[in-house]
Parts: sequence; C-alpha cells; structure tokens
Amino acid sequence: MRSGVVILLMLCSCTLFCCKEKIKDSKVSNREKMLLVLKEASKKQSQNTDLEAKLSFWRNQLRNPKIGSDSVLLSKIHYNIAGVFYAMNELDSIKYHMQLAWLFMENEEGYGEEKVQLYSGLGNVAHLEQKLHQENYYYNKAAQMLSADTSLTLSPKQKITVYFSAAQSCTQLRQFDIAFMLNRKAMALLPDLENNPKDAFRAYSQLAWCYSSSGQNSDSLYHYIKKMEKISNEFPDDEKKRFVYDRKAAYFIKVKLKDSALIYSRKRLALDLADADENGALASSIRTGNLYVSYVDLAGVFMELKQLDSTRFYLQQSEGFAKKYPANIDDESLILYNQNRLDYLFATRRYAEAEKEQNVLSQRTKFLYETENARAIAEMAALFQLQAKDKSINHLNETVVLSETKLQRNRLWLTVSLLAFLLAIAVALLLYFIQRQRKFKAETEKIQLEQRLLRTQMEPHFIFNTLSALQSFIRFNENAKALKYLHQFGRLLRSSLESSRESTVKLSEEIDTLNNYLSLQQMRYDDAFSYQVHINEEHDIDGICVPPMLIQPFVENAILHGIHPNGKNGMIRVDFDLVDDLLVVRIKDSGRGITEFNDPAAHKSLSTTISKERLAILAKESGSAAGIEIKIDEHNGTLVTIKVPVKSAYTGSATE
Repeated sequence: MRSGVVILLMLCSCTLFCCKEKIKDSKVSNREKMLLVLKEASKKQSQNTDLEAKLSFWRNQLRNPKIGSDSVLLSKIHYNIAGVFYAMNELDSIKYHMQLAWLFMENEEGYGEEKVQLYSGLGNVAHLEQKLHQENYYYNKAAQMLSADTSLTLSPKQKITVYFSAAQSCTQLRQFDIAFMLNRKAMALLPDLENNPKDAFRAYSQLAWCYSSSGQNSDSLYHYIKKMEKISNEFPDDEKKRFVYDRKAAYFIKVKLKDSALIYSRKRLALDLADADENGALASSIRTGNLYVSYVDLAGVFMELKQLDSTRFYLQQSEGFAKKYPANIDDESLILYNQNRLDYLFATRRYAEAEKEQNVLSQRTKFLYETENARAIAEMAALFQLQAKDKSINHLNETVVLSETKLQRNRLWLTVSLLAFLLAIAVALLLYFIQRQRKFKAETEKIQLEQRLLRTQMEPHFIFNTLSALQSFIRFNENAKALKYLHQFGRLLRSSLESSRESTVKLSEEIDTLNNYLSLQQMRYDDAFSYQVHINEEHDIDGICVPPMLIQPFVENAILHGIHPNGKNGMIRVDFDLVDDLLVVRIKDSGRGITEFNDPAAHKSLSTTISKERLAILAKESGSAAGIEIKIDEHNGTLVTIKVPVKSAYTGSATE
C-alpha cells in the first residue's frame, strides 16, 4: 500500500512536470508564430509610404490580444514604431519607443539578433542627440555581439551597417585601432552583397578618413581614395564626387601638394554651390554647413599658396555664410576659420587685428574643449548609470535564479525518486531483453551446429559414391577415364574443402561445383544423359549466398532414379531463379519418375534425407517458406522444386 502511494505521487509529479513543460512550449510556440507574423507585417509595411497609416497599424498591434503581455513581441512592436518616427524625424518619440523596446527585451535570454538591432537603434538615437560617447557605447555593444556570435542570422547588409556605425564613432573619438578593425570587418562582408557599390564606397571612404585623421600611412590613404574614385566613376553621383574631392584635397594638403589640393578644393566648392543654387536654404551643403567648410578650406589653401587676395575673398564668403546661417556651423569649423583669418592678418601685417583674432580663437578653443569635456563627463555619467543599471538587472536575475534553485531543490526528491523508478523499469527491461537475446543466440548456435552436423554426415556419403565410381573405372582397366575422373573429382573435392568452414558460399561457386559434379556423373554413366544448368542473367550470382552442397543431393537423386543407366537420351535440367529472398531451384529429369518419393518402402537416398533436414532447419532459422515440392509424371519425368533462403554476399543479410 505504501509503495503504491509513492508510485502514485511520482506519477502525479511527472504529470505536473509534463503539463508545465507543455504550457511553456505552447507559450514559446505562440511567440515564434507571432514573431513570424510581425516579420511579414514589417516587410509589407516597409512598402507603405503613408507614415500615419504605418504608425496606426503598429499602434493597433499593441492592442492585439495575441500579443498580450509578451515582452519579446511588445519590444518588436515598439521597435517598429520607433522606425516610423525615425522617418518622421521626431527625436523624442524615437527615443521613447526605443527605450521601451529595450526595457521589454533586456531581461530575455537569447534573441541576439533583436538585441543587436536595439543597440544599433539606441546608437542612432544618441547620434541624433549628438551624444558621441553614448553613441559609441551602443554601436560598440552591437558590434561586439556580432563579433562574438557568428550564428546570428542578421543579413550582411545589417551587419555591415552596424560595423560602419561603430567604426565611424570610434574614428570621431580617435580610437583608430578599433575603427580600422571594424571597417575591415565590414569590408570582409562586402562580397556577400550583390553589386552594392554604395556600401563599398562607404567602406573605402571611412578607411581613407581613418588614415587621414590618424596621420598614418599616406600611401594607404591614397590607395583607398583611388578605390573611391573608381566606384564614383562607375556609378557617378554628386555625393560620391564630393567625398572623393574632399578626401583628395585632404590627402594633397597632407603631402604638401598645394596646387593639387587647390584643384580638388575648388571642385568640392563647385558641387556645394551647385547644390545651394538648386535647392536654396534646404540644400544639403547649407544644412550641413559643408559650403562653409569649403570656403574656409579654400581660404586655408590659398593662404598656403601666399595668394592673399583669394584668401581674403573666401574668408569674406565664409563670413557671409556665418551671418546668414549661423546655426548650421559647428564649433570646429569656426575655429578653423579663426585660425585661417589669424594667419591672413599676420601675413598682411595687421597685428592689432591679429591680436584680437588670437583672443577670439583662444576663447573659442577653450570654450569648445570645456564644452566637449562637460558633454563627455555628462555622457560618461549617463553611461555609468546604464552600466550600474545593467549590474542591478544582472543581480536581480541572479536573485531570481537562486529562488528558482531553491524551488528546484524542494522538488528534487520527487525527481530523483521518479528517475530511480524509471531506472528500475529500464534495468528490468534491459535484463529481459538481454536474457531474450541470449536465448535467441543459443538457438541460433544450436541451429548452426545442427547444419554442420548434417553436412559432416552428407559429405562422406558423397565422397564414398565418387570413390565407388573411380574403383569401377580402375577395375575395368579404363585408365584414361579414371585419370580424367580423378582430375574432376580433385577439383570438386578442393571446392568442397574450401567451403567446409563456411556456412554459406556464393551461388556462382555452388553452380561451378554442380557443373563439376554433373560432369563426373556423366562420365560415370558413360554419357547416358546430357544436362543444362540455367540461371537468369539479370541476377548477380556473385552477390547471392546459399548453403553449400544443398542442391547436389537432389541432382544425384534425379540421376540415380530418373535416368536409365543403359539409355543414351537422358536429360537433366537445373534452373535457378530468385524470387524475393528465396532462391527457387527447379530440377527436371526425363526419366520414369522417382520412386522413392511415392513409394515409402523404396530405398531412400541418405544425402537427400539430410538435405531435407537442412532445409527444415534453414526455414526455422530464417522464418521463410523454405521447402521442397515434387511433381512426378511417369511419362515426362520428375520436377523437384526447392526453395532456399539466401543471403547477400555484400551485407550478410537476406536479399531484397
């Protein structure tokens, strides 16, 4: 009774455990289905140009009952909503939904692809907020995850974008070694993109920027500029041209080729002016301040060439731009302008103005560095808070794990008991099957021994008959026949000895032995009969194995009882055919009918009786319909049909 209760408790525990696992699997299965649905919806919505409609669609998904409170699905939806706001250029909304998407996802195990995209998205938000250190932190987290886990199923395009973004932020922070490494990781993925010159151009441009900013090898800088120029020539547009001109101007300034620097600075300025003339205040060259930078750079080049009038002209153009679009100029460009103007004032010996300009330059430089330092400190503080939050979350996760461990300990005895119970059943079943296997093996060995015993009884009988015939030739002084007969007998005896240790032989070898035997008997009976041995040519007789010396006794019987010894027109025909896993042998003679089969009182062949017993054992061993069928016709002779189980010579198993 007590043991029954224990078993019942273990069965209940097993049932509860299985139910919990089933519920968990059901939840995961529903999540995976919905993730596929959301993925397809995202592809479809990417083709929708109506941003308000896209926003409405994703907001409606938040109310979808199939989404429920699943954090992974909610993270996916908020990520897509942030993407719509990114297209609308609404920074606050982008930041809000990206933060929600990360909050829902950060505690989930796995989902590396989604986390890489979220880190990259948070880096984009920091980039829009001009928080360079935070931008670098998020982009590098995404890049580190990509590098650490090569099994992530992001597309090559997505991976390249992450590496490029991280490399760009590292270059801005003068982390050149990391920037070079990330750019090269992106370049290694370029062959996976089919005909994508835009990303290849960006890779070469960023590497050129790295070499230019780091002051490293000028030859490598020019190498990547030439690669940029090649793509620009094959796929021309103004944006690529401007990058090429900018990188070339920087290169020629670096290597002190001032005339070449002047040429490409002017080409760059021409593109910026054409953009400004075409698009006005909305032109990219004005919104980004590129036109201002072109004016300032040209002023610097002319200053290097000592062409002071041209220097003054472009400084004035810079001042005009600054008055009209002051918000579009960054501090570094203003400092470059002040430096060029200071050099110009010294060159024109206007020392009083130069002193004032020097003060302005010093104050602006000091302000820039103080502002950057303050911003960096604020960003680093924010990063420390993020890292502290990550540590807090990790600590919370550890606490949850400990709680789960305690719960598992409380259930451990039930699990151990259940496992012990299952182990006992497994051992009992194993012992049962071992015992059954031993019994089967013993029966198989018994059958094989019986086969060998019957063969040992049959082979001496065959040799005795053969020697009797040889004795007859010698007695009648037929020496030539005796020698030929002895030679044939030797071949037959050799093949018999070779197969004596084997339980099966190839059918081709058995047919050769049968031909030797029939040839011997033909000589013995002075050509009283002729014979034919036929096998279907479609069958691979070398690939079929049969028990040795099994067919011969029935052929011997056909000769002894089916052929008249004084006649000359006897005929023995042996046909072999393969049906499924049985070899069907038909032995037909032209005699008066085998009397021993229909007359119980007649003398019976010992070898035939042994062969019948061997067939019965083979039928028992293989489980197939092995046996003998005899049809007797006093006018047309006797037909003996033998069905023998066969095996494959290649596998040892029954043929199919």
